[in-house]
Amino acid sequence: MEQPGNLPVPPVLPVLIYAGPDGPRTLALDRDSTAIGRLPGQDLILKESYVSRRHAVIQRADGAFEHAYELIDQRSTHGTYLNGVRVDRALLRSGDVIQFGSPRALKVHFQAGRVSGSSSLAGELLSAISRLSSRSEGEATAARELEQLNFLLGAARKLNAGGAKADVLHALLQLSIQLTAVERGFVFLRDDGRMKLALGLRADGTPIDEDSTVSHSAIERAVQSASRFYVGDTNADRDVAEWDSVKDHAIRCIYCIPLRKPVSAAEPGRLLGLLYLDSQIAPGRLNSIDHELLDLIATEAATLLDNALLAEAEIVARKAAEELAVAASIHAGLMSFTLPTLSYAKLNARTIPCREIGGDFYDAIDLPDGLAVVVADVSGKGVSASIVAATLQGIIHAQLLTGQDLPGIAALVNRFLCSRSVGKYATMVLIKLYPDGRLDYLNCGQTRPLLVSESGVCRLEEANLIVGLFLNAAYTLSRCRMAPGDRVLLPTDGVTEAGNGSEEQFGDRRFEAAARNGQLDEILEQMEDFQAGHPAHDDCTLLEIEYVG
Repeated sequence: MEQPGNLPVPPVLPVLIYAGPDGPRTLALDRDSTAIGRLPGQDLILKESYVSRRHAVIQRADGAFEHAYELIDQRSTHGTYLNGVRVDRALLRSGDVIQFGSPRALKVHFQAGRVSGSSSLAGELLSAISRLSSRSEGEATAARELEQLNFLLGAARKLNAGGAKADVLHALLQLSIQLTAVERGFVFLRDDGRMKLALGLRADGTPIDEDSTVSHSAIERAVQSASRFYVGDTNADRDVAEWDSVKDHAIRCIYCIPLRKPVSAAEPGRLLGLLYLDSQIAPGRLNSIDHELLDLIATEAATLLDNALLAEAEIVARKAAEELAVAASIHAGLMSFTLPTLSYAKLNARTIPCREIGGDFYDAIDLPDGLAVVVADVSGKGVSASIVAATLQGIIHAQLLTGQDLPGIAALVNRFLCSRSVGKYATMVLIKLYPDGRLDYLNCGQTRPLLVSESGVCRLEEANLIVGLFLNAAYTLSRCRMAPGDRVLLPTDGVTEAGNGSEEQFGDRRFEAAARNGQLDEILEQMEDFQAGHPAHDDCTLLEIEYVG
C-alpha cells in the first residue's frame, strides 16, 4: 500500500473575492493568467471609468505545490494598488487587498489556495500527512488515515468553492456534521458582543431556525476559554450532566469550537463566531486525528468567513455611500436655487456642510409686499439633520407664500417638531424686508444677526425660544429700519464657532471686524484662513442682505 506521506496532494485553488451587485462574488484563479479590465472578454470585467481596458493580470509564478501568484499592472492609466500602495508588479499573499484605478476603488480580496501558517486548511495538508504517517498502527490504521486525508482534501475544495458568507457557513456545517456524525450543528456569529444564530442544520440537511435547545453554557465556556470545548459523553461528566440545558434536552455529546480571524502582525486573532455540534442519542466517537481535522476545517472556515464578511461589509458601505450621494445631490438641489433679484436689495448666501450633507438651510422669496428670508440650523449633523432641514424648508417656504406672518410661522414649526418624535430642534431667523427699508425680524435662538451701517456694527439683540423644545412657546416680532447701503448678515453658529485646532474660535469679535471691512465672500475667506485647514465641526451658513433703497 502506498504510504500517505507519498500521496500527491493537489492544491486548493486560490480565489478573488469582491462585492458584486447581488452580494459577494468569487473568481477562481484556475488558469496560468487571469486578466482584469474594462474590455469584454477579460476574466474579471470592471466597468468603472478609471479602470483601463486591459488593466492588470494575475499570473502563476511557478508550478510548485505552494503556488505563488503575481499581480502585474498592464501599463494602466490610473495604476494598480496593493494594500493601498501603487505597484507595477508584486507577489500576492493571502488576505491582500487589490484595487484597480484608485485607492478608493472596489476592493478585491486575494485568498490563496495555500497560506503558510495555521489559518489555511490547504496549507496544513502536508503537515497533516506527515503527522498521520508517523502514527502507530494502534492509534489509526493506514486505511483510516487515507480516508481522513481524502476527507480533508474534499473539505478544502468544498470550503474554497464558496465565497459568500452563506456558502461558507453551509459548507462548514455539512463537513463538520459529516466528520463527527452528530445529529445537528449550528454556527453563531458575533454581533454587538453577543453570539447570534447564523445557520442551523440537521444531519439530513434540513434547516433549524432557532437555538433554544442548545447548551448555552457550553457556548459560554468555549468563548470564555477561547478554545475548543468538547464533552464526548455528558453522562460521564458529572458537572456537565447537571447543566439545565443538558438535562432538559437530553444532550449526550457537545462540540464547541471558536471561529477566529487568523492572527496577523496588523491585528490579533478576533472572535468571529462559534461552531456548535451536539447529539441526543449517542456519545461522540472522535479520536485525536478527527479532532485535528475538525480544528483545521474550523480554522479554514474562519479565514474564508472573514473574507466573506469583509466583502459583505464593503457592499453595505458602497450602498450607503451611493444613498448618501443621492441625498447630497437632493440637498444640493434644494440649496441651489437662484436668489431673487430686487430693485431695492441685493442678496448673497453660502452654506458649507461639515459632512457630505448638513442640517443648515436658507431660503429667500420675493413676495408682493417685500422680501422674505429664513436661515435655520437643525440640531445634529449629517443625514438625520438634513432630512429634518428639508422638511422645515418646505413648510416655511409654503407658509411664506401664503402670506403667514413670521410669529405664526415660528409657532407652526415649533408645534410640528414638538408633536413628532424626531428628537430634533432648530434655531432660525425669519426676516421680512420692505421696499421702504422697514425690517421685521424674529430670531429663534439663532446667532444674533449683524447690522452693518455707516455708524458701525451692531447686533439685532431681541430673541425668542428655539423651535422644537416647548410646545406652548410664544414668539414675538421685532423691528428696525435700514438705510441705503446698510447690510444685514445672518450667520449660523458654524461661522462664529469655527476653530483653528488650538481650542480657539473665530468668535463674535473677528466676525464683526470682518463684516465691517468686507462682504460675504471676504468674511468666509477670513474664516477659512483662521481655520488654517482644520476640519469644521459644524455646518456653516451665512446670508447677506444689502438694502439699496
